[in-house]
Amino acid sequence: MPSGANITFHRLAWDTGHESISLNAGPDLRYHTLVSDATALHTHEFAEFFLIISGKIKHLVNSEYQELQAGTLVFIRPTDVHGFEHLAGSVCELVNVAFKLEFLRDLSAYLGNDFFLRKYTGPVTSPVFKLSLSETDELATRLIRMNTLQNTAYDIARLKIKIMIAEIFTRFFLDTGFFSINSERPEWFEQLNLEMAKRENLFGGLKRMKQLAPCTQEHLCKCFRKYLDKTPTEFINEQRIKQAAKQIVETDAKILAVAMELGFISLSRFYSMFKKFYGISPAKYRLMSRQNDIPL
Repeated sequence: MPSGANITFHRLAWDTGHESISLNAGPDLRYHTLVSDATALHTHEFAEFFLIISGKIKHLVNSEYQELQAGTLVFIRPTDVHGFEHLAGSVCELVNVAFKLEFLRDLSAYLGNDFFLRKYTGPVTSPVFKLSLSETDELATRLIRMNTLQNTAYDIARLKIKIMIAEIFTRFFLDTGFFSINSERPEWFEQLNLEMAKRENLFGGLKRMKQLAPCTQEHLCKCFRKYLDKTPTEFINEQRIKQAAKQIVETDAKILAVAMELGFISLSRFYSMFKKFYGISPAKYRLMSRQNDIPL
């Protein structure tokens, strides 16, 4: 792993009438035609995650089955014993990212907090997350570009891959906007939180959440305390700030317009909450995100 990670693309198909074939169509692109109904169970000396881009497949990990469809993101630990099994009539395409576990330990030491690492290593089965179609396309495209960069600009790729892995682990193991398929949270609760991450619902705030929730306000508050250790209002404000940060980075919209669009009536309150969450003002956040030089 000269650049810190191996990013490879795989197409898995089954044909019981022929011999097994594994074809390398380039350094990082592989086509597999398999005769048996399953790949060999195996472990790794490294950590990895993979994203199902199209089709579906059965994943056996630590003696438990997971049926994976397009948009499923799976995190594999070095100690996980896993393999793939055929689902009738389906061809599966996936992108796989393998990297050294030491990187996550170094990141945990740098942050002075191992919470995300414990959420990654703790579950019996590998953590699994479901992405929307747009989120799947966005992540797949980013991985494709990163793969190309590995072969054209080694030094830049090494830096950007580390940043990417840190961002992905932060996004899926710390961001309450994403929930593991294996989570113990009720399905309605997960769906509610996904709906409340949408801009149009965030503008409606707590009133809109109450409309979407299939329970009383009292039960809703109890669930947020139980599963997220925060109130519904705190969750909504966090989602609003994250959406605001995204717009501030990706657009040239005036900061006042961004705040108003997300339902913040008081600009001073928006600035106060943004600084509390990110440690800097919205204007400085935009400026820093657009600087070319990344301090190390």
